[in-house]
Amino acid sequence: MAVVLALHFPWGRYHATPWGRYVNEGAVELPPSPWRLLRALYAVWQLRAPELDARVVHDLLARLAVPPSYLIPPYRIAHTRHYYPDSKHLSGSISTDKAVDAFAVLDGNQTIYALWPVDLEPEQSDALARLAKSIPYIGRADSTCEAQILERVPQDAAGHQRAEPIGFDDLDALSDGHERADLLCPELPLDLDALVLRPVDVRAGKLLYPPGTRKITYAVPALSRAERPHRRTKKKTTVVRLAISGIVQPPMAHTVPLMDALRGACIKVLTRQVGATDSLLAGKTAAGTPLTGGHRHAHFLPYDGSGDGRIDEVIVWTPEGLSAQEVNALDTVTRRSIGVPDGVTGPRDLHMLPTASGDETLLPPEWNSPARRWRTITPFVPSRHHKPRQTLAEYLHDEVVRELSYRGNDVPEVRAEEQFDPRFVGFIRRRWRDRRPAATLPSYALELQFAQPVQGPITLGHLSHFGLGLFHPVG
Repeated sequence: MAVVLALHFPWGRYHATPWGRYVNEGAVELPPSPWRLLRALYAVWQLRAPELDARVVHDLLARLAVPPSYLIPPYRIAHTRHYYPDSKHLSGSISTDKAVDAFAVLDGNQTIYALWPVDLEPEQSDALARLAKSIPYIGRADSTCEAQILERVPQDAAGHQRAEPIGFDDLDALSDGHERADLLCPELPLDLDALVLRPVDVRAGKLLYPPGTRKITYAVPALSRAERPHRRTKKKTTVVRLAISGIVQPPMAHTVPLMDALRGACIKVLTRQVGATDSLLAGKTAAGTPLTGGHRHAHFLPYDGSGDGRIDEVIVWTPEGLSAQEVNALDTVTRRSIGVPDGVTGPRDLHMLPTASGDETLLPPEWNSPARRWRTITPFVPSRHHKPRQTLAEYLHDEVVRELSYRGNDVPEVRAEEQFDPRFVGFIRRRWRDRRPAATLPSYALELQFAQPVQGPITLGHLSHFGLGLFHPVG
């Protein structure tokens, strides 16, 4: 018979930072890792139930060292920000340090259930019941907890979803409504000396994680979101804005791998939901061939609103407009982490939040304003090679005119001037999903000068649907 540990949070909040993560990252370890649960049981034995026999407790913890499964209620992730005076206040200057308090808001019966597929001896069951009742909190001290051992999962947990170890790093194994979580688990057999190590002791050994531990990948229910009423409108959804959450955003130089990972995740979700079909979000037909017709499909574009050289938002701009299923696919993707695989240069484990969807009025004004002069925000990469008989100025002019002709009927009179932009040094100009040999096409910083004002946005060249060749007006 399985062992069922019920962790009830009467305040409906669960605070816990994953081991190895910085508190201001805003990450929440949900569900509580097996390593956290074992440490909590050991701690309450030492502090609140020292009369229990050591042999019984040691054997109990060894039995519970196998990875459990969980039942998790609907939840949302939230945080508060606190600003504390730092040491500079002693000198009379005004200065503060920010602390992020992230937590999971639990709905339903506000109870997480951990289930171990083991049988316990009667004395071990009694010891576990005694220890569970002695647990004051799980995670941070803010997470007041009432724990108890149950014979079975109660009926009021019908709305919970199961979190299971999947045992390997394969996002394709995740079903819709689930996302990946790497939980800290003990290696078998359990090392009690490692279990009681303090974080400062682990750091002193120049380790990120305690010895005798391993990370196991779980399929965890995605966070729940309040349903928004659908408004009837004839306007197409041509713009979707996704804010990148976290303390540190990826650099602009990682635009292509980020957009490649996001688009790939969208295609997976869309294929699962509606099957093979023509998709403006994917830019492909049902047969897998590229769409034609003036680059009217989705552009995944980086937006650096703060001007610090990092991507604050991803703006998905689709001139032809997205279907309701494609917008829903974007919303589904934001419920899981986005990033490149191990061994590939680029961002990992990013989370995004949809902030707006609608028409072109949601585009940044600096992209959408009419202007005669436009300058590159990201490098322009021509789609063709420079022919020996062409001067560089002729080559760039011909490439710009050809790209403009693909995007409209009337090609405006334009002059292209090469410039130097140190921000473009180190820019990744190749998709990590592209298994062909690395491209040798160079990149350029350009300024375009039109005879008449031209309306934006302007995206030109190779990988323009992945964020390269993006321009902004300068006058």
